[in-house]
Amino acid sequence: MASYNGISWISEQIDSIVNQEGVIVTIYVSDDISNDGTYNYLCKLSEFNAQIQLLSRKVKFGGAGSNFYRLIQEVNISGFDFIAFADQDDIWESDKLINHISLAKQHQADGVSSNVIAFWPNGKKRLITKSKPLLKWDFLFESAGPGCTFLMTPWLVNSLRKLLVDENSPAKKVVLHDWLTYAVCRAHGHKWVIDYRPSIQYRQHENNVIGANSGLKAKWIRLVKLKQGWYRAEVTKVTKVCAAISGEAEVKKILALLKSKNIISQLKLLFYVSQARRNVLDRLVLFILVLCFLF
Repeated sequence: MASYNGISWISEQIDSIVNQEGVIVTIYVSDDISNDGTYNYLCKLSEFNAQIQLLSRKVKFGGAGSNFYRLIQEVNISGFDFIAFADQDDIWESDKLINHISLAKQHQADGVSSNVIAFWPNGKKRLITKSKPLLKWDFLFESAGPGCTFLMTPWLVNSLRKLLVDENSPAKKVVLHDWLTYAVCRAHGHKWVIDYRPSIQYRQHENNVIGANSGLKAKWIRLVKLKQGWYRAEVTKVTKVCAAISGEAEVKKILALLKSKNIISQLKLLFYVSQARRNVLDRLVLFILVLCFLF
């Protein structure tokens, strides 16, 4: 769990994890220099509950991705059967872990994620669907869904750690830890499953890093970042990581097209759009963006 100024929600989230059905859980928390009492709360909790392991505070990470990268590199996962990411502000369904473990075993998958139920302070709720069929190149262009739903095998976490500690790897430059995790799994040719059953209640508030993309403000922020080239830059970084892993020559071709933003390369990128995003509307939008040189 990565925490930062989450005193209003973190106790409810921790309770929902500790009380998971059919599993034994240990929670490792890295706090990003909170100043609202979160760290003090975690210190006291960890003193009386051996299931809560609080990492020492070192430096200010300034973002969830970097904080999770710290956890991946420093937490000793030997002896654990599965590892999950957890945000500080959600509420897990009581059978989240046992259901995802069952899916991982059933499909021999190294990664599992799911749909979520977004909820707001005013009581509004909405199903966020991520369980569309996987496509050949979607891992280069998007995550498997919210990282707070991810369950991973030790193999996958160790694969991430090797990349993150390698100074020559661009992995640490990828902003979103969940997208990197999904991409590394798929680039190795390993299986990933997206469960249609929502596994968490996905809290929405003004401090969400990504959130449910609901409302005009959220869409405007994404549009501005898109225009500034953020999305293409992240796709390029993820593809660069995957090109060093995958035996697929096509991944290297896509990387070359992303690096060369000219008419020919843009037209060639259009041929990959049909396998780039799981949602039909997202594919249509991406096609238009590539065609209009907005991506």
